[in-house]
Amino acid sequence: MILHRLLKHRGLGVNLIAGFSFLMLAVYGWGLGWDELGDYLLVILICLIALIGFAALLGCLLRKWMNRGKRTYPITKTDTKDDIKNQNNDSQDVKRD
Repeated sequence: MILHRLLKHRGLGVNLIAGFSFLMLAVYGWGLGWDELGDYLLVILICLIALIGFAALLGCLLRKWMNRGKRTYPITKTDTKDDIKNQNNDSQDVKRD
């Protein structure tokens, strides 16, 4: 039943079966030990986690860099009409750029 679900969407199922087959070929056909296979998989997992963390950090820095000149505080009742007009003019200037 699980195999039927995996093969229903052929891309995922075929890729999983091919990857598993390749790992078993490395163990049985080429003489790779189970401990070495585990070490390689652990190194790949650590590199993947580091890459995802680095991408998240760059995304956060890029978002901060893109929003650095914009006013992000909401308009309150204590703001005067002139402040609101200036803020609207500033936002229109940003749109023109």
